[in-house]
Amino acid sequence: MRGSDNILITDLSIAASVIGITEEDLTAALTGGKTIAEVAAEHGADVHRVVVALVSDAVADVAADVRRGELTAGHVRWLVALATMRAEEQVITKFPPIGLRRRAGALQA
Repeated sequence: MRGSDNILITDLSIAASVIGITEEDLTAALTGGKTIAEVAAEHGADVHRVVVALVSDAVADVAADVRRGELTAGHVRWLVALATMRAEEQVITKFPPIGLRRRAGALQA
């Protein structure tokens, strides 16, 4: 992810910014079983804006490649479609619960 002044910009920080909450609050909500779309709805934010922001960030990551001529318009269309599918999936998917990990021996009965 891109960043200015060595600040890492993550998908969670982008989503949180669009929703209007902190990344920590979004992380807590996701850890609690909510989706980004649910959190956005609770805060009156348009989930489509979250998707657009995530896609825009992904496209910005390849902007230098486009300027150098390393990517064609076809590549960019494919990347935008892929980034859109990924972002749409991100906003509706629940994080898996962390507490379900068990030792291998504990699973044998």
